[in-house]
Formats: sequence, C-alpha cells, structure tokens
Amino acid sequence: MINKVKKIILNAAGLVPCGTSETPACNWCYFGALASNIIDFMMYLVFPLAAVMIVVGGIFIMTSGGSSARFSKGKEIITAAVIGILIALLSWIIIDTIIQTIAVGWKGIVPTPWNKINLGC
Repeated sequence: MINKVKKIILNAAGLVPCGTSETPACNWCYFGALASNIIDFMMYLVFPLAAVMIVVGGIFIMTSGGSSARFSKGKEIITAAVIGILIALLSWIIIDTIIQTIAVGWKGIVPTPWNKINLGC
C-alpha cells in the first residue's frame, strides 16, 4: 500500500498534461485528458476515504459505552461509507453498460475503457 502511494506521488502531475515548458500548449484535445484525470482521482479517493470512515464508525460504536445515540451515529457513518462505495461502483457499471450498448457496431468508438476519454486528437 505504501509503495502504491509512493508511486502515485512520484508520478504526480497536473490535472492537464500540457502548458508547461516541457509540454505543448493546451488546446481542446486536452479536455479529455482533464476529464479522465479527474475521474481517476475521484475513484482513487473513494476507497481509502470509505475505509477511514468505516474505522471512524467502528470507533464510535466501540466507545459508545451504552450510549444509544453514539452507537447509532457509528452505524450511520458505516452505512454512509458503504453506500458511498456502492454508488461509486454502480455508477461505473451503469455508465459502462450504457456506453457499450450505445456504441455497439460503431467501430473505433470504445476501444478503451469509458473513463479514458479520447477526443481523437
């Protein structure tokens, strides 16, 4: 896990891979790269954040000491974290299914996953 975090940090770049002294100037072709980077960032953020919230909910439950309000707050936190994970995964599946269904028979439209937006530039 730590090596994965190190790799992400070392490979970190701006949201759009353009406009610096080493890269070409930005144009509309980089809009797809921007959208792809934002989607990837959000998907990488969902699971660690949900894990932290599940732990926080567990701490609330373990330290409730008979307090029903604190116990129910812990359950609410865990439920919200699990629902958040389900929303992220189901939205991914639903969008992929819709795009694959629409793109049937259209050659070259969806050769890569839907989140890798290619504007043909």
